[in-house]
This record gives sequence, C-alpha cells and structure tokens, in this order.
Amino acid sequence: MTDEHNDTPGEEDRLGIFGSVKALFHRLVALLHRRGELFATELEEELTRLIGVLVCSMVGIQCAIIGVTFVAVTVLLAVPEGYRAWVAGGMAVLFLGLAAAGGLFIRKIVRAKARPFDATLRELEKDLEHLRSKR
Repeated sequence: MTDEHNDTPGEEDRLGIFGSVKALFHRLVALLHRRGELFATELEEELTRLIGVLVCSMVGIQCAIIGVTFVAVTVLLAVPEGYRAWVAGGMAVLFLGLAAAGGLFIRKIVRAKARPFDATLRELEKDLEHLRSKR
C-alpha cells in the first residue's frame, strides 16, 4: 500500500493521475497563499501611507489657513487705508498662485509613487513565465 503523504521524488508517478492532481492542487494553493500574503502586506502599506498623508495634509492645510489669515489681516491693517484694496487684490493673486503651485507639487508626488501592488504583480508575471516555460 502506498503512503499518500510521502513527498519523495517520483511520488507522483506512483500515485497516478489523482496523486498528480493532488500535488498540483497543493502547489497551486501554496502559490496562491504566498501571493495573497504579499498582496495583503502591500495593501496594508498602502493604507498606512494614505492615512498618514491625509492626516498630515489636513493638519498642514488647517495651520496654513490660520497662519495666512493672520498675516493677511496684519498686512492689511499696516497699509494706509487708500491702498488696502490693491494690497488685498495682490495678496489674493499671491495666495491663488501658491495654491496652484501646491496642487502641482502634490500631483508630482502622487505620480512619482510606483503603481500599487507592483511587487505582487511582478511575482504573478514571474509565475506565468515560469508556467509557460514548463510546457
């Protein structure tokens, strides 16, 4: 009688087609398990990164709004009354320009990051190449 749990070389030949299918199934499950673990790790890293970016962005934006408001009010109070409208318009243009530059900078940061789950996708591509070369 053959021991089906023995994983010695050539075991699949002695077990027949069912043994081969079982061994293939076990390998497939192990492969999917490893890829799933990699995917879960990358997902966790992406979520942590996203939450960190969002929290820091919100705090930074709130502090910037408060600071800019105080600076603008201080400048407007320091300027003679006849020039206040011009100074307010100049500050508005300056602040809108800074906001546009900040938006472009954020877009650059987001695009610089590698695509999400890149390591998982690379491993799956390697697996496909390996399976194709075995034919």
